[in-house]
Amino acid sequence: MKAQRYSLLSASPWTVILSIALATADNFAEPDLWIHMLTGQTTLRTGHIPRFDTYSYSAVGAPWHNHEWLSQVALAFFYAHLGVFGLKLLKLICSSILIVVLAIGISATGAAARVQRLTLILSAVAISTQMQFRPQLFTFMMIAVVMMALAIEVYRGRAVLWPLIPMFTLWANFHGGYIVGLGAMGIAAAVMFVQGWFGDADRMRSAWRLGLITVGCAAATVINPFGVGLWFGVAHSVGDPLIRQVIADWVPLPKMILTLWRSSPIELLQYATPILLFAGFAGAVALAPDLGDAAMLAVATIFIGAAFYATRNVAIGVIAVAIPLARHAGLALEGGGAQQADDGDLPAALLAICAIAVALVGGTLSNRLKTWKPMPTGALAFMQQHKLHGNLLPQFEWGSYVLWHMGDEFKVYIDPRGELVFTDKQEGDYARFFYGMPGSEQLLEAYPHDYVLMGVNTKGADLVKKDPHWHLLYSDQTAALFGRAEIPGVGPVVGNVGGPDGKAAATYFP
Repeated sequence: MKAQRYSLLSASPWTVILSIALATADNFAEPDLWIHMLTGQTTLRTGHIPRFDTYSYSAVGAPWHNHEWLSQVALAFFYAHLGVFGLKLLKLICSSILIVVLAIGISATGAAARVQRLTLILSAVAISTQMQFRPQLFTFMMIAVVMMALAIEVYRGRAVLWPLIPMFTLWANFHGGYIVGLGAMGIAAAVMFVQGWFGDADRMRSAWRLGLITVGCAAATVINPFGVGLWFGVAHSVGDPLIRQVIADWVPLPKMILTLWRSSPIELLQYATPILLFAGFAGAVALAPDLGDAAMLAVATIFIGAAFYATRNVAIGVIAVAIPLARHAGLALEGGGAQQADDGDLPAALLAICAIAVALVGGTLSNRLKTWKPMPTGALAFMQQHKLHGNLLPQFEWGSYVLWHMGDEFKVYIDPRGELVFTDKQEGDYARFFYGMPGSEQLLEAYPHDYVLMGVNTKGADLVKKDPHWHLLYSDQTAALFGRAEIPGVGPVVGNVGGPDGKAAATYFP
């Protein structure tokens, strides 16, 4: 399947630069960032990866198969030397590699120039909201490398595949998403094998080459501090039945869309472009059903399914779809032909101005980082003012925030490490408590909590308010802090962390 060459990198470099700017334009600190930073700093300071839990009182001493340790070291290193801008620089590096290799993969399809440019730009917009300061950055970057390699193999033949093996060694230490890369390669190899079985000798050779490389990549993932134990940790993380209740981005995409439609319709815009690309892919394949790239189509289709299964997979779905979408959209729009010549790119100066504007508006160049949602800054200040310490039952996403700011003064019941440390029962007890499910009151008595810190309007906070054994110590627009004992001489404090509209004001990392 030889296609005429049009290269985004050489023919339209400013389109690539604009796409990088778009991919990095949405910047906020997710709740996981504090625990990643804390763990990375500990690893850099001690020279050892934490193997057992020391942050909680509910799982103290529990094994911690931390498949994200190298990401945490990278985040902590860049922050230590350049502050918040260092975090943004690391994200920019990952995003740039992602966009460049995706551009190479799209160009390998031989699609018309305008199709390539539009596909790359829309893909950058679609992934931007998930390109945050978390280990998934490295998975998104490396799955794009895998898709590029598959594209070159499918559309041009004889891709250089062996560098994927050392890449998977790194990937297994950066993030557990390496299983996604192995899945993509395994799916592609299987489809090529079927094509070869029905007489396509080139596809059979590709199937054997890719299959052997996939086995080598899988073996390479064992080179990590936890050995084969890493696989069990990742498998438990993915298969945890409670994770879809506790962590928002594990919610199925249709459920997330319905929830946002009811609560915050404006936030639905972040899913508009991914859904447009998924629908465009289905339409393009229907209009130009060329099965010469069946391997790419199979990977894209399964990864779209993964995106609908959990919203955290939307970016992976977009990356998998981009290349075959460009191929089939090009075939549909050009009547089955390919086009080599540039058919009218925007002026380079205009693209450059747009890229700079996007970077400035998106805060890529600033040294501030807004949090995903307001953090309990007022409650934390109260805790510090009164020198509180002990065991704290926090809202799930606030656990690492408290640990980062309060150090050894507090141990927590739960934090964003979730299923990597805590048992299914501990997570289940928390979920029942937070959502006010039957038996939720048991959590308050089953562990030696000294304090409870919950969102002021949550069912968990309502449950504690009704319990006569607990006393409200502090509340504001964001959080409510309860203690088993009152603070002598201090009645319940009503703080104000609101903005001009009376709602909780924005907060910033750290």
